[in-house]
Amino acid sequence: MMIEMVNMDDKTFGRRLAKARKKCGMTQQQLANALDVHVTTIAKIETGTRKPSFELLLKMAQVLNVSMDYLLGFVDHPQEQSKNAQIYPEEEFKEIPVYNGARAGNEGTYPDGSTIIDYVRISEDIPGEFGVKVFGDSMEPEIYDGDIVIVNPNLAYTNGDRIVVVLGDPYFIEPAAVVKIYREQNDIKYLQSLNERYAPIILADNVCVHFVGKVVGLVRKY
Repeated sequence: MMIEMVNMDDKTFGRRLAKARKKCGMTQQQLANALDVHVTTIAKIETGTRKPSFELLLKMAQVLNVSMDYLLGFVDHPQEQSKNAQIYPEEEFKEIPVYNGARAGNEGTYPDGSTIIDYVRISEDIPGEFGVKVFGDSMEPEIYDGDIVIVNPNLAYTNGDRIVVVLGDPYFIEPAAVVKIYREQNDIKYLQSLNERYAPIILADNVCVHFVGKVVGLVRKY
């Protein structure tokens, strides 16, 4: 099994970003406001003089309603997702352990320090401390069965962030980790899947839940 390391084509990314932004009817300033960055950051990325972080790339895709792979130039349709790429540019790398594994559907076990199954190399710029292998299809088309989500357990999470949590009763007899989108709406907290076949998980008082960490990156093997 191999990991494909992909160099980001800065000019292609910039053109795709500008095209998606304009299709949404947004100015650079409006996009910058939505992403909580300075407008010069958007301008530099669109002209190919600056690379976005993974977290910013993820937010761009969410705000503009396109896939990350489209922005990166791996696919031609705005909602299409490549299944053969790791989305980090080639830079300085660090090695982190991978645990088995987050459930994104109906199978999997929660991550544990005694069950390291692999090591992966990620960019030094990615603030991840460990990876968790994903099982299931509830986060498709963004995260696929077998993908490795890169997790930082020390970062705060907010509405819309991808997170890994351990769930117990009443959802699972044995505690299991899930990777989901964290949502807050009208004082209701819940975990959302991207695959519409999966219902939201409401984080009610009777739900046994433990926050594992915020997803800050993704590794795809093939």
